Amino acid sequence: MKNSYNTLLKYIFNDSVNIEYRKETIDGLFRAILEPVISNQKFEACILLKLNSVDDKQSILKRLVFTGANIFSYSDKLNDFGFENIQERDIWINTEFVVILGQRYSAVLLWDSNSSDKSDYASVSFMFNSKIISDIAKTISDNSKVDLKEYVQKYVSERRENSLMNRALQNISTTLNEKNEEILFSEQEKKHLVSADDTLKTAEIVSEKSRFIAHEIKNCLSIINLYSKIIEKRLHSITAEDEVFSSISNSLKNIVNASENVSSLISDLRCLSTPYVQELNIKNLILNTVAMCQEKADSSGVNIQVAKFDDYILSTDKTKFQCALTNLIFNAVEASSSGCEISIDLLKETNHVKVFVKNNGEKITDDIKDKIFQSDFTTKEKGNGLGLAICKQQMQMLGGDINLVNSNDVETLFEIVLSA
Repeated sequence: MKNSYNTLLKYIFNDSVNIEYRKETIDGLFRAILEPVISNQKFEACILLKLNSVDDKQSILKRLVFTGANIFSYSDKLNDFGFENIQERDIWINTEFVVILGQRYSAVLLWDSNSSDKSDYASVSFMFNSKIISDIAKTISDNSKVDLKEYVQKYVSERRENSLMNRALQNISTTLNEKNEEILFSEQEKKHLVSADDTLKTAEIVSEKSRFIAHEIKNCLSIINLYSKIIEKRLHSITAEDEVFSSISNSLKNIVNASENVSSLISDLRCLSTPYVQELNIKNLILNTVAMCQEKADSSGVNIQVAKFDDYILSTDKTKFQCALTNLIFNAVEASSSGCEISIDLLKETNHVKVFVKNNGEKITDDIKDKIFQSDFTTKEKGNGLGLAICKQQMQMLGGDINLVNSNDVETLFEIVLSA
């Protein structure tokens, strides 16, 4: 039930848009909004906080203590972190917030668990570098025991309103929230995992959780890789002693190598998920997979060509097919030098569909042709020998297969066989 005196609710329901997110998604947004302040302790900012619970936020609140930000609390829950409650009267009831005021960065996250009809959900509003943030800060300041006008005026945003950027961020967060809804365990599944004797059902639940963990780690690796590239570019534009430059450069290479190793292991983990067969357009699936591999190919100077073929619908497991095709493309890229080409084609037969992956890079020698699908066998310096072995097993579970057709001085050709 909404409180008529709750002056912050109008910002949550601004423009009649009511976004409802799971608790897990809100916790993620809370961490993301505060991370720029925590990662740059010299950043001057004013932070206004009201939390009804700190159970899942203690780690980031402890880190927040060591920043140079001026932090003001509107909740007794924050007393243990050294933030005195300066709320004049509790007119916001279940509404919680984090407001960050800074000259280069400002952000606000508002949420209210009492305004949603679903448990574990809350109505949410968040925005970055918006003039509305100054209005929200003033509204909160007006209900403070301490005069905060100095901070509100000092950090008032002079940036032009960027509604398109904020809408894009909302769409991204909504997509992530939907993924949370699909993957997180239900209470019934949790109980089943602990008490049931149904081994198959238990395996399915564990597999689903593994896929969720793999997805989240993959996202973190993407961030690591992004910032590694930024550091690498900026490293060449600064002047430093040779010893310092070499040390930083080597550290960066180690970070990149480690993230690549973890990424490879995560791809193998995704392939082990419980089969989920559905009707799929194989043409679109191939094009989407190639798009995901394009950056690796481009960085190696390898060209990927996809033949023209018609749409074709068949029943298979999307994740397992993409794992198989990704493994073959990545292996082809690593076996090819700059200027080489990878071609992908499709052949429809009576009972099967075959996807061919061909490259004109280094051939597979006769002495290892019979070993490439064996577990733990690899010729790569950083490989684990799991990729092709796992993919072959998983495709065979679906009534398909992966085979090496031929490899010579001219070309190397693999096929993925799918049951039609």
